[in-house]
Amino acid sequence: MKPKIPAKRDVRNLLLNIFGFLLLWEWLRPLETVTDTKETAGFIIFIGVSFLLLYLRVPFVFSALIKIFLIFYMIHSLYFRYDFLDSTWLGIFISDFMKNIGLMFQANWLGMTPIFRTILFFILLWLMSYLLHYWFTHQKRILLFFVLTIIYITVIDTFSPYDAKAAIIRTVFIGFFMLGILQFERLKDKELSKHVNIGKKWAIPLAIFILFSTFIGYVSPKASPQWPDPVPFLKGYGQENTNGSINGVKKIGYGTNDQNLGGPFIADDTVVFTAETEKRHYWRVESKDTYTGKGWKLSGQADKETFNVENTVLNWYEPKTEVEEFETEIQMDLKYSHIVYPLGLTSVETAPDIYFSVNPLSEKISTLRGDDEVKLDSYTMNYQYPKYYINHLKEIIQPGGLEQHNNFKERYTQLPDDLPERVKELAVEITSSQTNRYDKVKAVEGYFSANGFAYDTQNVAIPTADEDYVDQFLFDTKIGYCDNFSTSMVVLLRAVDIPARWVKGYTEGQRVELNSYEITNNNAHSWVEVYFPEFGWVPFEPTKGFSNSNLFSYDLSTTGNTNSQTPQTSPEVVPEEEEVEETVAKPKSEEKETSIFDTIANTFSWKYVLIFLLSISLIGYLVFQTRKRWIPYLYIWLYKNAKDEEAYFKAYNALLKQLSRVGFPRREGQTLREYSIQVDKFYKGHEMERLTLNYERALYRKDNAAVEWEKSVELWENLIKKISS
Repeated sequence: MKPKIPAKRDVRNLLLNIFGFLLLWEWLRPLETVTDTKETAGFIIFIGVSFLLLYLRVPFVFSALIKIFLIFYMIHSLYFRYDFLDSTWLGIFISDFMKNIGLMFQANWLGMTPIFRTILFFILLWLMSYLLHYWFTHQKRILLFFVLTIIYITVIDTFSPYDAKAAIIRTVFIGFFMLGILQFERLKDKELSKHVNIGKKWAIPLAIFILFSTFIGYVSPKASPQWPDPVPFLKGYGQENTNGSINGVKKIGYGTNDQNLGGPFIADDTVVFTAETEKRHYWRVESKDTYTGKGWKLSGQADKETFNVENTVLNWYEPKTEVEEFETEIQMDLKYSHIVYPLGLTSVETAPDIYFSVNPLSEKISTLRGDDEVKLDSYTMNYQYPKYYINHLKEIIQPGGLEQHNNFKERYTQLPDDLPERVKELAVEITSSQTNRYDKVKAVEGYFSANGFAYDTQNVAIPTADEDYVDQFLFDTKIGYCDNFSTSMVVLLRAVDIPARWVKGYTEGQRVELNSYEITNNNAHSWVEVYFPEFGWVPFEPTKGFSNSNLFSYDLSTTGNTNSQTPQTSPEVVPEEEEVEETVAKPKSEEKETSIFDTIANTFSWKYVLIFLLSISLIGYLVFQTRKRWIPYLYIWLYKNAKDEEAYFKAYNALLKQLSRVGFPRREGQTLREYSIQVDKFYKGHEMERLTLNYERALYRKDNAAVEWEKSVELWENLIKKISS
């Protein structure tokens, strides 16, 4: 039988668990920069708790329960705004979970919701923390994961905005310490240093060596890079001709002419502006409303309106949009005669003689001093950051609000007469199964991720004279960048009579300090805004690899009447008085319960029931198959601290059952003495014989059984763990 390498709760193992946690943390640090994951604190806490439970050797069952509870709590904190102890939010969670289980069996990975993806990521971290602990505790190896971490960090540093200078130092420091400790442990296992004890003779020289080496590496002079940044270098290679010009390749950044979209561009990391702001969000410059088949233009010339400080011209939100007030400071590096601003701008503060001229069609805000355009060095803005509640947006089924005006509807559902019919047919196909505006918009937004479209800035086609820009992207190339994705989404939405517009500006940029962001030409971007009656313009992000910077969540405070209300009911239609009184008299708690039941019932399917039953069966099977591992800890929990006279007898019988369970049953007619000798011979010890002698004394002198159990409990615990390893 393979001997178990004990995982002791000593200083060495404590250090290894701490370093393992820090090493895994390095994999999470870049997520806020290179992905749409904005909150990683919950994941960090989870892996910290996982390593703590492993170090304390908490039994698997209790450890799993703690982790599952923590996952539930983190999911609630990230996605739900209701009290954790209130079960109301569980209805939506269960509905979401069951829906994603079905998608998983259909291998529709791209269709899964953020909640379910977060659960899967927690499970991955659970497995990774256990695997790391197993590697350095039992296998006493960490080099592979250490090397993979170095490779991961360097690749992320090279090909993304993430700055890994400090991460490299931390990782090397942690990795060298772990390699040193584990090398010592391996030597002890080989009995080459049997009598050496980790202490001053070994640990102090190791620590001094690592600290000194790290310090020298940090302060020593370093050669400047021998190559330019490889990303623009690789993308731009071969694009320059002999006279230094670039053929057919545009330089990324803000431009005013959008009538001929398409073609490749090269990156440009020139800083445009820096922003001090509490919220990450996109920066608007202007929007366009007329799609020409090749690009965008404005539908006409509008009389410009002006304001001084308070924005009295533009309004994006309608009454049902909940907002928070924030302030941001802009410092311009590349100066333009217009401002960049967040959605929800309420005021702009700068020199008192500056006025702001607004084009109501494009919503571009120019800066004037008198009659002359001026380029500002800096300015401060106040704005309203919106919160969008999904269940409220889903209430929009019929046209309403501004789209009841013909001019508005024509402007934002305009399409060229020669738009290919297959584009319109595709729009109907994507949205036909959806019943409300929000779900239709999300179906179009998610279409690109699920159908093989690729983000690329180089191999991007330019439509010929008889080709439509959107049609070419949707059916022929499926390769492009933000202009391709955003324009295609607007056209598809307009094809099903949903008002939408094309917006251009910049993404949130790269965080350089706390609440400080640097926006470069590389952050130039375009996206989509869709009109929702009673809410106003709502941003959406179809470009693959980008994520919506606005907050979308469920408002559970109105769950009780979400399904029963029809928001498009005309204000002139007033219910009868008796019906109103009946509605008011209905308890609010009853409304919530009915709504949760309806939510679950709407998603009920025998397929999901079957999947649920199969999942329960699989869990039961796994629990049964691993009973040899977890039952001993259940016995220990039941009997270790018991003080009654029967504890010894129950515990000893449990030990006999466990021996039989691991394949060492007691033969018929065999005495306990004979059996104990046989067990000790197999396990190379004397614990079973000593325990049996104590058991027999307790058996024949029952008045002394509790005392005998107190003397033998540690011997019994060690033995039952030993035979279960």
